[in-house]
Amino acid sequence: MKVLLILAAVLLALFTVRDACAVQVQPGDTAAATTWFSENVEKDGGTGPVSFLYDGKFSANTINTWPVKREKTTEANGDHFKFFRTCPNTGLQMRIEGIVYKDFPVVEWVAYLKNTGTADTPMIEDIRALDSTLPTPSGDPSVHYMKGATCSMEDYHPLKRILNKGGSQHFQPGGGRSSSDFMPFFNLETQPDKGMVLGIGWSGEWAADFEREKQGKSMRVSCGMAHTHLILHPGEEIRTPRVALLFYESGAATRAHNLLRAFVLQYHRPACAGKPLEPLTLNGNWGGTSAADHLDNIRLITQHDLPIDYYWIDAEWFGKGKWHQTVGDWTPKADLYPQGFKPLADALHASGRKLLLWFEPERVCEGTTWYTELKDWLLEVPKEQRHYNWGTSQAEPDWVAWESARNQIRENDRLFNLGIPEARAFLIDYISDKITEFGLDCFRHDANIAPLEFWRAADAPDRQGMTEIRWVEGLYAFWDGLLERHPGLIIDNCASGGRRIDLESLNRSTPFWRTDFPAGPIAKQCHTYGMSLCAPLNATGAVNPAREDAYAFRSTWSSSLVFELFGAGDAKKALAHPETIDVGKTKAVLQQYRDLQKFFLGDYYPLTEYSQAEDAWLAWQFHRDDLNEGLIQVFRRPKSVCETGHLVLQGLNPTTVYMITNLDSGERVTIKGEELMNAGLEVKALERPAALVFIYTPQSIP
Repeated sequence: MKVLLILAAVLLALFTVRDACAVQVQPGDTAAATTWFSENVEKDGGTGPVSFLYDGKFSANTINTWPVKREKTTEANGDHFKFFRTCPNTGLQMRIEGIVYKDFPVVEWVAYLKNTGTADTPMIEDIRALDSTLPTPSGDPSVHYMKGATCSMEDYHPLKRILNKGGSQHFQPGGGRSSSDFMPFFNLETQPDKGMVLGIGWSGEWAADFEREKQGKSMRVSCGMAHTHLILHPGEEIRTPRVALLFYESGAATRAHNLLRAFVLQYHRPACAGKPLEPLTLNGNWGGTSAADHLDNIRLITQHDLPIDYYWIDAEWFGKGKWHQTVGDWTPKADLYPQGFKPLADALHASGRKLLLWFEPERVCEGTTWYTELKDWLLEVPKEQRHYNWGTSQAEPDWVAWESARNQIRENDRLFNLGIPEARAFLIDYISDKITEFGLDCFRHDANIAPLEFWRAADAPDRQGMTEIRWVEGLYAFWDGLLERHPGLIIDNCASGGRRIDLESLNRSTPFWRTDFPAGPIAKQCHTYGMSLCAPLNATGAVNPAREDAYAFRSTWSSSLVFELFGAGDAKKALAHPETIDVGKTKAVLQQYRDLQKFFLGDYYPLTEYSQAEDAWLAWQFHRDDLNEGLIQVFRRPKSVCETGHLVLQGLNPTTVYMITNLDSGERVTIKGEELMNAGLEVKALERPAALVFIYTPQSIP
């Protein structure tokens, strides 16, 4: 039987860091970013990091002769630049707008193509927002990547691919949602302890390729939309996916991922009322529950002052049938919500809490009001062109049945076309009015439909990719419109559980339900292990703090927490009788988690190998460098034979003496940082399964 937690040498097989100090930007990191920018954007005769085929010719071989223009301004966050190349014959203009950040070794940009001429352009194909060659002078480079959200145990599984000479690897999400099969974040180690992290911002069908040339001295890295083959009419402009490149010159993959976490929190984090969004606690409830029962629930929460930020109401609150068959009719069920949601919002606001409500604005079901009245704004796939491929579930049989049922109901669904300006304006007005009418504080945006086939079915042969571009631009405009009108609003980005996570979506929304497979503690542990590498703000659910043991409850912890105090699953959640809810336990465990939430925004260090095995241990550390404090979570799984292990901690100050406290036993030990990062911390878990929690604080600095 494989044991993951015996010696320090085996604790960090996939992500190992040797740094003695916390993750910080080093001069070499910044120099690497500056050098790349100079060679790819500022260099005389350069064509920029973007490539495409234009009239059958590769852009790198032609646009260097086009007139060039550069602009640069220095602002608080870094140098903002614009780079132009314009074809003198056809008027096609390539424009790159981006930032070289001051406080991170990151270059970020979006490219635009515009027809400034008076006639249609020649054919533009295979547009790559990034097309760059990197040196690989020693050793074989590696690509660290993660699986996406396919409603399975495999969600967010961190993996590594070594690229031998002549080797290549292709990634794309599948179905048109940006994190379905793979997450759009890649850590490329071009040399030992040196490399580049690629982050993609495109809430559609992106593609990324890593190709090492046969001699092994360099490799090509490229990304963009998966398919473009289009002409532009006079005056038309399109954009590419957003690209962010983060460079690191020392330290292994964990250091790079922590730089990425810090960058995402600083520059790709939603705001609420003008302030960065903080971790939350959310109590989930089914929309098929009556308003009267919801009010009873809210009274219980208020009476006992439970540490809950948002009261969550999910689907089934609207239409005249089952929720999955009535999307497109957003009238509240009169028998459940005779006065709408305002009484619930008022009760929550009076107690300092907020209301979250589920919508699915993209999918429109046959027979609904929108299906009939808005048909000119709906996209469809002709029956003979349908090739549904929604992925498979590796869950228990009831989850398989659920996935199958969802697929069947989509046969006659339509996709709301966010790419039509009038349609988008209607949707912004409509949802905005509902937010005001209902008193909503969080708009839960679900998307149980894969849009790629709809987009491609709508494209003419010489406009392939155009529908997707306009639709994705429209999605961002829709979110931005809601946030502009409601500055205190936050958006929950669900998309069948975590299937639309990328740099652009993270700017505007947060995945509070990161997977539709919250099936058991081990799955949740594995999901947190992987997702924490790139998306620090996230949550999962399907846990009841009043009834679950510590192992199940703590396996659900992430930077935010969704729990179901008044029921479980997609069923009515009425007020539980007082004797069935241990209010004291609920308040205690929620408050303990609340006190620890701050740590989940710190540096993240996996302390064991990733494993789905029932006989393994799993452990990680979250370290707040600004506090010099941190959190350690340790899971001994049900079939593990090991009672003890050593955890080699990371990111500490070697000279600081830390007090480490076991939050269950109260036992405390004081150990010097240097020892914790070499010999490690001995941990004992005599029961199985077990979920141990330790915090450490500085006691003295010699």
